[in-house]
Amino acid sequence: MKTLDLVDKARDQFLSLDHSTTLVILHPDFYGQHTLLAPLLDRTDQHTVFLSVPKSGADLDTLTVALSEAIRTQLDESISDLPAEPEAAANAIAEVMNAHSPVNMVIDGYDLLEPDSTGDLLAALATRLTGGSRVVIGGRQLPMDLLWRENLQSQVALIPVNPDQMMLDYTQSINKTVLEVRALGPGRVLINGRLIDHWDGILPRTLFFYFVDRGMTTRDEIFRTFWPSLTTREATNVFHVTKRKISEILGTDLTVYWSGFYRLSPDLELHYDVVKFAEAVQNAAVADDDRALELYRNAVELYHGPFLSTMEQEWVTARRGELATTYAEALAGMARLYARRGDKENALGCYLRAAATSPEREDLARAIMELYRALGQPAAALETYERLEAELKKTLNVSPGPQTSELAAAIRSEM
Repeated sequence: MKTLDLVDKARDQFLSLDHSTTLVILHPDFYGQHTLLAPLLDRTDQHTVFLSVPKSGADLDTLTVALSEAIRTQLDESISDLPAEPEAAANAIAEVMNAHSPVNMVIDGYDLLEPDSTGDLLAALATRLTGGSRVVIGGRQLPMDLLWRENLQSQVALIPVNPDQMMLDYTQSINKTVLEVRALGPGRVLINGRLIDHWDGILPRTLFFYFVDRGMTTRDEIFRTFWPSLTTREATNVFHVTKRKISEILGTDLTVYWSGFYRLSPDLELHYDVVKFAEAVQNAAVADDDRALELYRNAVELYHGPFLSTMEQEWVTARRGELATTYAEALAGMARLYARRGDKENALGCYLRAAATSPEREDLARAIMELYRALGQPAAALETYERLEAELKKTLNVSPGPQTSELAAAIRSEM
C-alpha cells in the first residue's frame, strides 16, 4: 500500500472538490500552499487568474483595482473599473468569470487585506460563481470572517484538513471553544481560529503553556515551579492575578479546580501538538510498516522546532530534552523502515537528522556509517565516526564503545 505524504493528501483533497465549492481556503499551517496551485496552472481546460495582495492593510479599492488588472492581463478580458460597492463589484467579476468558466481566481496573501469590505466582496463573488469557477485564497492566518458566514456554509472548503497535523476543519459547526496549542517551536496559540498574539507579559504565557502541558497539576507543584522563593500567601496572590489574566486573554477559563487539582476546562476542545506528536510515535512502534511510516511522518511534520524555543525556564528545558529525544527516535524509526525497504538514501537522510538532534548516540552513528559503507562512501563513514568521537569526548569525556570502534576499523581497512 502506498503511503501518501501530507502534500499528496492535500492535493487529493483539492482535486476532489466538486463544482458546488466556489470558495477554497488554503490552510495557513500547511507549508505547501503553493504546491496546491500547480494542478491549476497545469490544466489546459481551465483558466487561472493569480493575484498577490500588494501590501498590508489593502482596502476594497486596492483589491478591486488589482482584480481588474489581473482579469485584463491574464484573462485577456476588458473590464471597466469595478464599482466601489462589494455586491456590485462581485456581480461584475462573476459575470466575466462565468463567461470564461471554469476560472480559478487565486488570491495570495489574503491576511494582508482589511477583512470587512474585502471579505464582503469575496463572499458575494463566491455565491455568484457557476460552471466550476471558484475563488482560492491563501495567507498566514485563517479568514474566520469567511469561514463562518452562514450563506457560504455549503460552498466553502478548507484545504487541507488533517486533525493529526493540527489542521482542523473550521467550516464545520463548533459546539465547544476550540483551543489549538503548538508548543513544538516558539509557541503558538489559537482560540476558535483567532491567533493570540498579546499575552500581557511573559508570566501569563508561560503559565498558560504549563497548564496545557501538564493537563492536571496541584497548586503546590505550580508554586514550586514558578515561585519557590515566595511565601505561600505571596505566591497565591501572584498566581490568581496571573490566572485571571489568562482567562481575560482567552476570553474563557482555561482551568477548573476539582479534588485538589487544577485541570483543563471541560468546556474546551483542546488540540495540542505535543500530545499528537507523542501519540504518533508511540502508536508507530506497534503498527505495521505502512501505518508506522505514516505515523512517523506525522510526528516529524508536527515537530516545528524545540519545545517552546523562546522560553528558558527549568521545566521548559527539561521537557524540551525529553521531546527532542522522542523526535530523534521518530526519525530513527523512519530510517529503519526505509532501510528495510532498501531505500538507503531516505534512510540515511533520516538517520542524519536524528543524529543532529542526538549527536552522542552511538547507535545512530553506526547506522549512518553502515549506510555510507553500503553506498560506497567510506570516507563519509569515517568522518561520522570522528564527529561522534569528538562529541563524546567533549560532553562525556569518554570514547566510542568497542562495537563502534571495530566498525570504524573495518571500514578503514577496506579503504
